[in-house]
Amino acid sequence: MWLGFRYGSQRVLSDMTGITHPEIGLTASYSSSLEQLTLEHRERCRKALFNFSQDPSNQGIQFGPIQGVNSSRLFKIRAAHDVRVVIAKEGNLHYAVLAGKRDQIYERARRGRFVIDHVNETIAFHEPLIREALRSEPETTERVAWEPTVRSSRGLLSHWSSAELEAAGLTEAEITTIRSLESTERLLELLDGTWNEDRVDLVLELLEMTPEEWRTPDLLGDRGETRLRKALDEFGALHGISRLFTPDELASIANNPIEDWMIFLHPDQRAATRRTYTGPARIRGSVGTGKTVVALHWAAERARRSAADGHGLSVLFTTFVKTLPPVFENLYNRMPDCVPGAVEFVHIHKLAYQVCRAAGDNPWVNMSAVTEASKAAFKQVVRAGTPLGDDGIDRSYLEAEVRAVIKGRGIRSLEEYLKVLRTGRGTRFDPSRRRQAWDYMKEWDAGMAQRDTLDFADTITRAVEHAQGFTGPWYRAAVIDEAQDLTLMGLQLVRALVNGKRDDDRDDGLLIVGDGAQRIYPGAFTLRQAGVEVRGRTTVLRLNYRNTAEILAAATTVLGNGPVVDMDDEDSDAPNRFEEERAEASRSGLRPLLVDCGDDERENVFLVKQIKNVVASGVVGYGDIGVFVPINSMVKATVKRLNEGGVSAVPLKQYDGIPSPEVKVGTYARSKGLEFKVVLLPRVKAGTVPHEQRANQSDEAYAEQRALEVNQFFVAMTRARDQLIVSFGEHPSEILLEAIDELEVLKADNI
Repeated sequence: MWLGFRYGSQRVLSDMTGITHPEIGLTASYSSSLEQLTLEHRERCRKALFNFSQDPSNQGIQFGPIQGVNSSRLFKIRAAHDVRVVIAKEGNLHYAVLAGKRDQIYERARRGRFVIDHVNETIAFHEPLIREALRSEPETTERVAWEPTVRSSRGLLSHWSSAELEAAGLTEAEITTIRSLESTERLLELLDGTWNEDRVDLVLELLEMTPEEWRTPDLLGDRGETRLRKALDEFGALHGISRLFTPDELASIANNPIEDWMIFLHPDQRAATRRTYTGPARIRGSVGTGKTVVALHWAAERARRSAADGHGLSVLFTTFVKTLPPVFENLYNRMPDCVPGAVEFVHIHKLAYQVCRAAGDNPWVNMSAVTEASKAAFKQVVRAGTPLGDDGIDRSYLEAEVRAVIKGRGIRSLEEYLKVLRTGRGTRFDPSRRRQAWDYMKEWDAGMAQRDTLDFADTITRAVEHAQGFTGPWYRAAVIDEAQDLTLMGLQLVRALVNGKRDDDRDDGLLIVGDGAQRIYPGAFTLRQAGVEVRGRTTVLRLNYRNTAEILAAATTVLGNGPVVDMDDEDSDAPNRFEEERAEASRSGLRPLLVDCGDDERENVFLVKQIKNVVASGVVGYGDIGVFVPINSMVKATVKRLNEGGVSAVPLKQYDGIPSPEVKVGTYARSKGLEFKVVLLPRVKAGTVPHEQRANQSDEAYAEQRALEVNQFFVAMTRARDQLIVSFGEHPSEILLEAIDELEVLKADNI
């Protein structure tokens, strides 16, 4: 079995028995920086370098590039929670150049320069920009003894309670022993040769962390083989997540259905599911960080608490995409600690129907009639010579304006609409354009009334009014997954169902989960606009457990670094957190493939052939493969072609989260919230991904549409866990050209 991982700037393929061992060199700058560290951190650095020399892919050391450093030669490895070693790569040699606190040495790495003089055979790390500043600092090289920061009559770990230490893995006897000591040096003396290495490492890590840091799932570091293996045994596993396994173990893990991985809860994520919040809370994180799996386990935890308290209320789990709730429900039922029937999974529009019917209201939505009314209203209001008519604003844009901004925000008057901040909308509307949009909405509403129908946005508005009148809560707690795709009124509906008539938010009642970079529908809102406060109750997940580093690099390059409107930001000009919160991949693998098929017919042949080849490897089954296309009309045709070619395939809308032996085919939008071992993206050609600008479409409106379509493609790319294959028939999409350095480009005939 072969496992791909990143080694320096080159990709190395290694089997489990033949690991490439890099050569390590030490520089004077490294030795000097090492002297500034405590005794334990020096030992940690030494151990990290040794582990790196034995296995560069060791998950505990987190070997990888340094964000913000332009040099392709500088990398970092993790020595302790907040201590890193900077490594410079020269050919097959790796030189340790700096060691110290993470933020400090990263800044030095960004400003310094690593130089090798091959003539004089000298090695140096130059820091010309900070040399003077360093000279002015107090001399610390003579420091030989380290004293613990926290001292008290209770000795070491006095900032931890005994219950917290037991939860972290220490026994009562171990806690008593450690508390009797007054210095780390004394601890090392006592433990040397007495405790095994894993127990010593655990104690040293606890010393340098607070209980809150230990509980917070932002931590990227490995906390030992025992904890990870236990979690993998409980919740499933991911092929290649750790080099702790034998080839036989890896083979067994890899053959598990993808659904087993979709409920896997990493130890560093578990804290986020068990914390109690004094109000609404949020889980935020970029793609692949496990937001949904954390949300599922959070819901399960609240269901257990509700059952124990005897409330008799269920927990709500809702999202925008109507095909996801049955998937999530079946994944929930696979969890060993779930309470069957205690969590209700329903998409937001169905939830609105249920609320209305419970109040004696029976709204009716006839989408064909809704579309007819919209066409008539647009023709009546938006004409040549009017502000919107002259600006090239099309009907779909105005429909989104009404659904996401006017009705989506619960705006009741023109005066309110004229003042509202249109978060997430790229086309600026001055008062004259807003008045015309308002006239269009009124005409559209009148047309729907004549046809005896409502729009989905109207149904949610009515449901909110009903829910706010209920005496008590409908649910013990609620989770909103992919919250960035809901409207503000959708959020308020869920909030009202948890709170009832209460003016304040219930403790531990609402969890908001989402990522602004994965917004695939028009419009947006902020939590401040919704009157929801999550400060102090937000958990940011920063480690990507799903994708390989190679898949993640290709996808983020396609997405680019444009502004990301997040729910915590007040407006579209707010500072962009995308770069600082971009997730770090937990493992590496093969580069994504970009396959030139020549034409559409040969691409059809390639698609069938490639899927069969992947399955023939014995690691991936048909049910672990997803095929995603830009639009709905392509789904049925793709399913037909695959079945005719001998590949069993079904539309994604038929997938319910239960393992099945068919390839799943759907649109980019429908793929959201799902994961597959292998993902194929055919038909990624010019003019289709993204679509070309329409003749009557304004530049601003097209830019907004294009950004959403790129987001959709990004979402589809990042559904791939182990392998991503992108193909095109004649001319590739322009967005692929931007990521060409992250892709392995091949001709279909050569595969």
